Amino acid sequence: MEIISSIILQAVLLFLALSVTLLRTYVRFRIERRGLTVSDYCTWAGWLCTLGWFICSTIALNLAFTYPLTEDGATESVAYLKTVFIGCYFFDIGLFWAKASIVTFYWWLVPGGFKRLRIALYVVSAFVTAAFLATLLTDTLICSPISDNWSLENQMDSLWNNFNSLIINWTLNISADLLLFGLPFFILNCLMLRRRQKIGLAGIFSLGAITMIMSAARFIAYCTDYDLDDASGNALCTAEMCTGIIVVSLPGLKNLIVGANSPMNTAKTRNTNGYVQTGSIGHASGSRKLADRSYPTDHKTDDEMELVSYIGKSSPTTTTSTAADADTAAYPYSGVAVTTDVSVTRSAFTV
Repeated sequence: MEIISSIILQAVLLFLALSVTLLRTYVRFRIERRGLTVSDYCTWAGWLCTLGWFICSTIALNLAFTYPLTEDGATESVAYLKTVFIGCYFFDIGLFWAKASIVTFYWWLVPGGFKRLRIALYVVSAFVTAAFLATLLTDTLICSPISDNWSLENQMDSLWNNFNSLIINWTLNISADLLLFGLPFFILNCLMLRRRQKIGLAGIFSLGAITMIMSAARFIAYCTDYDLDDASGNALCTAEMCTGIIVVSLPGLKNLIVGANSPMNTAKTRNTNGYVQTGSIGHASGSRKLADRSYPTDHKTDDEMELVSYIGKSSPTTTTSTAADADTAAYPYSGVAVTTDVSVTRSAFTV
């Protein structure tokens, strides 16, 4: 691939990722009328790392044009070696910011009452964190002393030219992706949804497969020809980073299609932190929760979901629920009402 073509392709991918992330932010502020979540900040951090990688890639490609690489990938430019070394950090950290965005979303979605899911979430979070730390240690310690990364004499032992670092980092990266890809399908069994809604949600979660396909394509390309030219290799790396950002942002665009008229998106039913207000219009009891199971399922809107536990059954006695009876949170992407430790009661109300 030509250097100019590679830079243009990377710029287009970066702009596409920026556009989707901006749309996600627009949905938060203008449609859902609330602030950014931790998941949103992680997505923006991932895009900034992608921007850093693109800048390093552009500088390195221009330096490679000025100081052409030899057949074995060696260079006579110390600036080139320093640039690609910094770029490796932007790339590896950027990939894990996208994973952090997904993990924080799962923590938002799964309430404390679902012990097995929470345990699985603890395991996945611990593995992703460990994989991130292992990647940073690999980038830092694979070449010792670290100054050899920009040494002309020992440049073939640098992080950029070390095939072992590629295998280690890719293995950690794809393993984390597989865990994050599989976890939501266990959550689907705990969602009170119509079948078509579960199919649609499974399709959204399956978007993670696109990121893994891009990661596998990059790894296969380097394994087939590790001396892949920088222009093609850098374009593959940018494509993987941008794909990860777009995939984690797409679910948040659902309300862009649904619009602000959805009951779950109005300011009357949602506060700025994303929690559903307890005083629902049309109910005589202001303490009645929006996702109360005694509410007829026929009245659920298409974008309303509820995590349900199959361990306990509702009590037929008539009592008045209090705010301490349930911890209700809203799904940050599509207005999912999540309840935990609900003591289901029936009280007088009118529809």
